Amino acid sequence: MGKSDKPKKYARLVFKSTSLGRVLNKLRKHYEAEQRPESLVIPYVLTCAAYLESKLNDSLAQFAMKRYGADVADALMSLSLPRKLNVLVPVLTEGRYRINMKHLVYERLISLIRVRNSITHAKSELEEITAAPEDLMSVPLIFSGMAQIPRRFMDQPDITLGASKTFTPLEYHDALEKLDKWFFRRCPDRLSKVAMVVDRSKEEQWKEVTTAMVKFSDG
Repeated sequence: MGKSDKPKKYARLVFKSTSLGRVLNKLRKHYEAEQRPESLVIPYVLTCAAYLESKLNDSLAQFAMKRYGADVADALMSLSLPRKLNVLVPVLTEGRYRINMKHLVYERLISLIRVRNSITHAKSELEEITAAPEDLMSVPLIFSGMAQIPRRFMDQPDITLGASKTFTPLEYHDALEKLDKWFFRRCPDRLSKVAMVVDRSKEEQWKEVTTAMVKFSDG
């Protein structure tokens, strides 16, 4: 076997967000075709959250590696998911812009993170309610005979665990698509035209700090 015939090692970078994005699109089709069943809410929402983190990891790691090196890229990867979302714009624009935390898309994404955390770290909880006598019903209890309990306790539990209480899975998915369109397809050159960013040079606090720095450097 000649040198040219020897096996060689090859490597490629696999973007997990690409696969998750495809799964999301299939989930949306199934969710809508099945008339938005409650049984799909948690899988749909958790996949949205997984896609968000994967997309942020890919973008921040690649940009930081090119500009600042592995140490900064590793430091960014150690941040919590909310902080990764918050530093995305400053990192991509070298501090010129920040994300608008009052924008609806940002509010949806932060809500998505909270819901993800609530579901993945779900804990049983004690539910206490006040009920009038007419709201009680008799039920048999093992070894205890009949007991009066609030009728509401007989309702079926919420199988979504509140995952769609604030926003629906479709609204979370829509927010992810806007994030992808506005930030990952435009970054970093055209981010100034996105309504979800704030020009830090136009903020009063930013002006005061930069003015002070100029005076200090002129010393």
